[in-house]
Amino acid sequence: MLNNRIQAATILIIIAFVLPLAPITCAQQAPQKITILHTNDMHGAYLPTPATWIPDKPLIGGFVALDYFVGQERGQSERSLLLDAGDLMTGTLICDMEYQGAYGGALVAMMNDIGYDGWVFGNHEFDKGASNVRNLIKIAGFPVFCANFVKGDTSFVPEAYHIYDVNGLKVGVVGLTYHKMVGMAAPEKLDGFISLDPAPEVDKIVAEIDPKTDLIIVLSHLGIDNDRELAKSIRGVDLILGGHSHTRLETPERVNGVIIAQTGSNCRNLGRLDLTVGGDSVMEYSGRLIPMLTAEIAPDPGLSALVDSIKAEVDKSYGMVIAQLKDNWQTQYRAESNIGDWLADALRSRMGTDVAFLNSGGIRKDLPAGPVTKMDIHEILPFDNSVVTFTLTGNELIKIAEHNIGLEQGSYQGSLQLSGLSYIWRGDSAHVELVEVRVGGAPVEPDRGYSVASIDYVANANADKYFGIPVTSEIKQTGLGLTEIIVEAVEKAGTIESKIDGRARKLSEN
Repeated sequence: MLNNRIQAATILIIIAFVLPLAPITCAQQAPQKITILHTNDMHGAYLPTPATWIPDKPLIGGFVALDYFVGQERGQSERSLLLDAGDLMTGTLICDMEYQGAYGGALVAMMNDIGYDGWVFGNHEFDKGASNVRNLIKIAGFPVFCANFVKGDTSFVPEAYHIYDVNGLKVGVVGLTYHKMVGMAAPEKLDGFISLDPAPEVDKIVAEIDPKTDLIIVLSHLGIDNDRELAKSIRGVDLILGGHSHTRLETPERVNGVIIAQTGSNCRNLGRLDLTVGGDSVMEYSGRLIPMLTAEIAPDPGLSALVDSIKAEVDKSYGMVIAQLKDNWQTQYRAESNIGDWLADALRSRMGTDVAFLNSGGIRKDLPAGPVTKMDIHEILPFDNSVVTFTLTGNELIKIAEHNIGLEQGSYQGSLQLSGLSYIWRGDSAHVELVEVRVGGAPVEPDRGYSVASIDYVANANADKYFGIPVTSEIKQTGLGLTEIIVEAVEKAGTIESKIDGRARKLSEN
């Protein structure tokens, strides 16, 4: 009996010393499983498109397929969240249609039907301006949150993060949009808001929510390289769901213990991550992309009806043929292209300037020879950019030519498409020598002023990136949109022939 009492007392003493050492936390003590479904950079792709990389080019993607696959994957999991990492807007004409008071509002209404749980806005959400983003958020039947987009002490949205209770599992999701937003979107469309360095904002929030959560996710529109750097510099985050860079990660990466996932773009793949969470950490995980092939899906009648009604309205407004294209229009990101030559020529002709510049990244679609519709032009030039004019000296044009050679050799933002200006060069990326620079076929005069047409995105917000120099002369707003100018030019042309004529030419070494 005495030994039993001694043993009991010993056990009580051990309990008394051990219990105070247990951390006070909301973390689940027993491992729990959760499925995270995610998308990014859908760019208005609410309809399926041909999977050109697969034999027979089957249809893939669109919101009806997304709804079906989300339902299928959710049906296999006791706990799930569906999140989107931004750039829902810009790419198809649904983004130019008003719905429930917002351009692109039909996309958010469809996301409501699909059952999204959260969204962070990307840079292209601001192509229609900050007020339109606010109107999109009003339509959303799910939380929209962002920690690093502010004006002074005012945040653009009420929530920097949202904590979900998913059948007893507490999941904190922090939103981050592109850094730096100024430059990616025209300043006048941002309403004075700027994006902050994301890492300090995440650290502050993690310190606040870590005791309240079992899992912390960053929903990021920073791009894959920035996500990797963020993972190296923060603590306490379990998962980064990314966007912006259109990176197709077949399986997740892990950087500094942080899982990173991204699905590509244009609503072709649904990302799925299966996590086992316990002790305030991810114990096990697996992830994959699900190609959303449409051949065997069972569409939801309600969502299908909404999609069909939007498509019918778009076809009615933009489906008419306005010209015939004799040669395939093919984009080039870091080189002269036949579509770039034609578009820049059309801009220069319409504005009556000596020179015109367009950024290659703003030309978003190839077009095969054949009929051209208004819809094609709007999808080629979806950004609603405003045309501006200004003056550059011959010396400044020479500097721009030198800078553009560097952009052609390798640049994140791509090179310029030119009209009126041409140049020949030799050398390599380490040493560039301009052999000649011409304007209108005549040698450039260094001290002469030349009239220039471009778009606000290039001249106002990103002159240093695209020109290598600031625009010091007055930049005049024309009140015209690039897309409308090109639609008029295509209609006027009727039949279009496009050849590359060597406006940016490297001299052969032979």
